[in-house]
Amino acid sequence: MKKIRRLKILSLSLVLAFTLFTLLGCGGSTGEEENGGATAENAQEEKGFQVAMVMTGPINDAGWCESAYKGLMAAKEQFQVETAYSENVAQPDIDAVIRDYADKGYDLIICHGFEFSDPVKAISPEYPESIFAVVNGDSFQEPNMVSMRFNTPQTGFIAGTVAALISETNVVGMIGGTKMPHIQDALQGFEEGAKYVKPDIKVLTGYTESMDDLAKGKEMAMAMIEQGADVTCANANQAALGVIDAAKSQGIKHIGYISDQYEVAPDTIFVSVIQSVEDMIVSIVGKAVNGEAKPALYLMGVNDEAIRLSDFHGNDSKLPEGAMDKINEVIEGIKDGSLKEKGILPKSIFEQ
Repeated sequence: MKKIRRLKILSLSLVLAFTLFTLLGCGGSTGEEENGGATAENAQEEKGFQVAMVMTGPINDAGWCESAYKGLMAAKEQFQVETAYSENVAQPDIDAVIRDYADKGYDLIICHGFEFSDPVKAISPEYPESIFAVVNGDSFQEPNMVSMRFNTPQTGFIAGTVAALISETNVVGMIGGTKMPHIQDALQGFEEGAKYVKPDIKVLTGYTESMDDLAKGKEMAMAMIEQGADVTCANANQAALGVIDAAKSQGIKHIGYISDQYEVAPDTIFVSVIQSVEDMIVSIVGKAVNGEAKPALYLMGVNDEAIRLSDFHGNDSKLPEGAMDKINEVIEGIKDGSLKEKGILPKSIFEQ
């Protein structure tokens, strides 16, 4: 009898354990949680537009990936889309992560960085119902691969315009890092913008050949200052901090670039020309939601609000008479395309 009782207890324990295991195994689907426990059929009917983002870095890097993540969250709020993301994705895992989102039926998969271009080219034709967007990509293909990057001649042109208008020596300078196409675009835009508002101005340009050599950035900026430059600008990542340091040490002005750099040197940064990754992400999500994300290379700029002037932080009161009107005229000329049509605003190297 004792043996039978022990067997009954053991059998009951196994049944309870199996039941608990089954319940736990069925409770991990976030899709079911988001749909309030709806059936698979109802969940499919209720599914909204889904956007996924894949990044090789963390969402708290205070830079490239964090800006993209903030853009994803802003798009989620603005367009009421469902979102997901994968951060710190290692190179060997890129294909698998992208395919996983495509297999799950995500409508838009944003791959944040040029390194995603080749994987997306290979994968996207297999999933024609999804849109694949590569940030900083330089190619696209039918039926569903798009790339987007900043229209950097616009950024440089605006920076050159402001620099020329506030210069008292009639000499300004911009320093680039490596001679990547988008940086060459920026320096050409800077020179043309400065000469557009002051045809006789002297524009100095050069490259550090490094994106992180602060000492080289400072050295080159000091050389420009010795040649009379009283306004500088730089598109050189960390090396740009050396340029700012040189401007600060010599008491001249600097035009911030890519982000609002005012806090780096409040008495030196006159204004910044922003290239907003956050707004770029919002823009591409909007295009996808509205059915406008066709295979193309999108050069995003002033009209997408991806390129714009920062707050002047009070320096607008220091502008020469009529300078703000000229700045606004230039920005309007970029918006309506008139400066480009006249051949004043340079085309991007990436422009088809």
